[in-house]
Amino acid sequence: MGEMRSSWSRPSRSAVLGMVAAALGIRRDDEEAQNRLQAGYGFSVMVLQPGIMIQDFHTIQSVHSSSLKKMNHVMTRRDEMNLGDSETILSRREYLCDHVSVACVWIRDAESAQFSLEEIAASFRNPVFCLYLGRKSCPPALPVHARVIQADSLKSALVQHIEGFDLLNGFRVPDRVSLYFEDGIDIGFDDPVMVMKRRDNILSRSRWQFSDRNEYYARISVSEV
Repeated sequence: MGEMRSSWSRPSRSAVLGMVAAALGIRRDDEEAQNRLQAGYGFSVMVLQPGIMIQDFHTIQSVHSSSLKKMNHVMTRRDEMNLGDSETILSRREYLCDHVSVACVWIRDAESAQFSLEEIAASFRNPVFCLYLGRKSCPPALPVHARVIQADSLKSALVQHIEGFDLLNGFRVPDRVSLYFEDGIDIGFDDPVMVMKRRDNILSRSRWQFSDRNEYYARISVSEV
């Protein structure tokens, strides 16, 4: 038996807000602060380069459950392995390689938003906790290029951000990109959109509970603003 830990093709709302919390120094068990992040900020992500999905395999030795039942108390890993009758469990894990995207957050509820956008951007330059992308073995390959932009629409803000985007040593932004967003902001275009359900709305970070939300998708041109 094993386990498959899959990855999405783009960052999730919970992942990006998790990085914001880490940068600000908000712990997972601080439910009040986590809930204020969830309620206070909107989220979108623009995929500049989808990258490729790769897999690796992890193995762990364990003892069959029937052997564990024979012993009333297993206090340590050593106690467990001394029972004998060990077996190897294989798990597969997916990772996005060479993926490039731009996430955008905005204040959607001023009463819940504990931190200004300027404070959030500054925290990424000197994060309290180590930043990683889903798993501790996956830190960002580049520094988080966070800044505050004032614009009249989501599209305009994102295009302003990627203008002169030179962190990737010659990377060229494609003319048409995929944009995923949620309600509560002027998107700045009239292209047809598709709506889907995504289970990344944070209910409880400490209990690892999430709910569904509507996520909208559109292919847009970034050369026409």
